[in-house]
Amino acid sequence: MESKITKKDLHNMAWRSMAEQCCFSFERMQAVGFCWGMTKCFRKIHGDDNKEMAEAMANNLDFINTEPHMAAILQGLIVSMEERGQERSLIHGLKTGLFGPLAGLGDAIWWYTAMPIIASICCSLASQNSVLGPILYILFWAVTAILSRIWFVDLGYKAGVSSIKFIGDNAAALTKAAGILGVMVVGGLIPSYVSFAFPESLVVVGGVSIQGIFDSIMPNILPLGFVFLLYWLFKKKNVNTIKLILLVIAVSILLSFFGIM
Repeated sequence: MESKITKKDLHNMAWRSMAEQCCFSFERMQAVGFCWGMTKCFRKIHGDDNKEMAEAMANNLDFINTEPHMAAILQGLIVSMEERGQERSLIHGLKTGLFGPLAGLGDAIWWYTAMPIIASICCSLASQNSVLGPILYILFWAVTAILSRIWFVDLGYKAGVSSIKFIGDNAAALTKAAGILGVMVVGGLIPSYVSFAFPESLVVVGGVSIQGIFDSIMPNILPLGFVFLLYWLFKKKNVNTIKLILLVIAVSILLSFFGIM
């Protein structure tokens, strides 16, 4: 199959990926910016077919939260699979399953290693009244932000192209595996994004902390239970997200007012 996507298209997508967090929201995190980075490639793939274009975009507008540099790998992979007509459920499953591991890898490389090292060097220069300190730091950030995204987009696109046959032959197994991994990743995010705990001053007869009782059963059981409750309301009772957000705000205010939370 002849590719519709050129090097220029991929590099344009790499530049657009730098705006990934401009439309950040607590409901979908980076989803809007992530999808926007691929829209030009989607349009080139689907041409005037607005129905396919809309479905390709809708498939990439749900929750995603990954390291911004590494997101370029996913964008390249998604575009290559979209271009070759892979099942969108498979594309979605791979994206959901990979964004967590890529986030951990990207954080370890950039924010825990490269940036602290260059920052310490530049701070040392700045402490000696050298203007090179801030200049070098900005240049390092800009160069790595641009070059890494260009390379990662190419890497993701080529990986997708080279593995299309394997993906097609093993679509069912990959979809299932990616779904399981995705659920594990999102589940692992619960303690990080959901805070739900009783104050230590709230005790039962005998001076035993209520929060301590729950912690002894299983750490973070309250955030987990709270998420399951919201999932039940959303999935089984068809409560939309806006109502859920308003409900959470109202309940939080009431519990805080009565000193329960």
